[in-house]
Amino acid sequence: MGKRVRDDGFVEYSGLYWTLALPQIVIPVILSIIAGLLVWASRRPGSGWFPLGLGPALGLAAWTLFEYAFHRWLLHHTQHRTLRELFWKRLHAEHHGYRRMEDPDHHAVHLFIAIPIVGVLVGLVGLSTSSAWGPAVLAGWLLGSALYEALHWLFHSRESQLRRVPSIRHLWEAHTVHHLQQISANYGFITMFWDRRFGTYQPLKMPRLERA
Repeated sequence: MGKRVRDDGFVEYSGLYWTLALPQIVIPVILSIIAGLLVWASRRPGSGWFPLGLGPALGLAAWTLFEYAFHRWLLHHTQHRTLRELFWKRLHAEHHGYRRMEDPDHHAVHLFIAIPIVGVLVGLVGLSTSSAWGPAVLAGWLLGSALYEALHWLFHSRESQLRRVPSIRHLWEAHTVHHLQQISANYGFITMFWDRRFGTYQPLKMPRLERA
């Protein structure tokens, strides 16, 4: 489907199918779904500033734990054969095979994967909740997903002024450690909170990098 490994080891994608996995396509789609969820929440019983403000914050916090757990215990799972084949070998090992941070053709989670998952979550919220809280919390969870895609894209892009922002640079350096120094460290993307909590945080142990 328009996918090939280049001579330098990086994967190159082409064609309409892979266009639907470009971050600049995926992120706006996620943001539009978030907007729809907030509108839905505002029209449900009990809507107001409290659920519409706190709900997304709770969802975002839940996302940070999800991204850590999924990345650490599934994408990096190497013990159980089935899980190793499904998550590490099929979804993640190729990404870790790159010898430098800059990925010239970085792609996000494909819309053909993301949309069905979101559809199931929206359906569950619709069936199991009746107040504004359900859509509001899910909106926050999807906001975490959008932030993850944006940061991961930035981490593997060419040098950007955004990486000079201290908080973003700290996260980029942490992800650099994960890729180039210690694969069993720094599983978080939008926060190092859970890495610090679970003892997997490791700072960059070399002179500060100017470029990926």
